[in-house]
Amino acid sequence: MKMICINCPKGCEMDVTVDGDNVAVVGNSCPKGEAYAKAEVTNPTRMVTGLVRVAGMRKPLPVKTKNPVPKSKISDVLFVMHQATVQLPIKIGDVIVPDAAGTGIDLVATANM
Repeated sequence: MKMICINCPKGCEMDVTVDGDNVAVVGNSCPKGEAYAKAEVTNPTRMVTGLVRVAGMRKPLPVKTKNPVPKSKISDVLFVMHQATVQLPIKIGDVIVPDAAGTGIDLVATANM
């Protein structure tokens, strides 16, 4: 399969071949490209961002996962965000939901309120 590395502006086009547990990467200019391609085909992850209700306010609180979440758990994390309500005051970096959806990854505030 063809893949473009997103680790730097160079955007190397790589060919990735998967044969069982063996992943071969060709076309990367640096080790970061190989690591990215292997992670993307074996266990793809993404940062998740969203909004959480704030008690007594119409304006929601923006939040994100502290680390990337496995793609298979994104909908579970979004459901947890939808169910959460926070009390003020909140500071950037405060943990809003610990261990979101059993991922071991916290949801944190990205704004002060």
